Amino acid sequence: MSQIAPRTEQDQGLNWLMTAMSRMVRPMVRFSIGRVSCSALVDLIRMTYVHEARRYLEEQNPGKKVTRSSLALLCGMDGRAIKTFEDDAGREYVASDVCSEAMILEMWNNDPTFHDEKGEPIDLLIHGPQITFQRLVNRAAGRAVTVQTALEKLVESGNVSLSKDQMRVSLVNPFYQPVKASERTSIEASSLALGRLGKTLNHNLTRFENDAPPWLQQDRWTTRIPEARVDVIRAEIRALLKRHIGEVEDYLDKEEQPLPEPDEAAIGVGWYYWEKPPVSDTSLSKD
Repeated sequence: MSQIAPRTEQDQGLNWLMTAMSRMVRPMVRFSIGRVSCSALVDLIRMTYVHEARRYLEEQNPGKKVTRSSLALLCGMDGRAIKTFEDDAGREYVASDVCSEAMILEMWNNDPTFHDEKGEPIDLLIHGPQITFQRLVNRAAGRAVTVQTALEKLVESGNVSLSKDQMRVSLVNPFYQPVKASERTSIEASSLALGRLGKTLNHNLTRFENDAPPWLQQDRWTTRIPEARVDVIRAEIRALLKRHIGEVEDYLDKEEQPLPEPDEAAIGVGWYYWEKPPVSDTSLSKD
């Protein structure tokens, strides 16, 4: 007769799993801060969860229809939420969907309450009971966001400017950009790298079910590096990895077919470097 494990053992296993998942999620959350809101990120995760759950069920039961009930059980969502996220597949986002700063600017630019008789956005007193920046922030972002916090962020981004007496604020640019043009290439490359690392992780976790060989996924590190040597070691490891990258490129070039053929697989290798500052530096204290 099977026995149910004591709750303490179940909890230990669950908490171990959640701790491991926290390490996976933390870099994505850190990246999102200042770019998209928590609610937008959560919605993205929920939508992705529904789509990946459907793929999982289709792979587990080829040819069998995936019901909303089976998705609800797997996702822990009700059927209406699942339908909403299925309908949102491929949606096009605008800045106001994902961050409060853009929502403030959009309301200022489009709401007649904050326009003059010509329909142009007016300069606003920062504080006061009438048509003020304070009222704009409260309506667009909610009372949890203070006027000063919103003002500092929008001045820093160049979307608004302050008058000389620091009493009024003017709309300079109504289009908030959560991603700088200079960041796009790095973000694109990093997103692809994270996705590929995730595929390696999933393959190695499920390979026994499919009797498949493991994919290499290794790290090497030490915690005993003197801080004075970090810059030198970083440069030397970079040079070492560049040599290795060149060797792998040469190898793959030799294996490539000169012309495309019907049955071709994609094969790749990734490299990355990381470091963690001494315990005395608390700015990056968590992995």
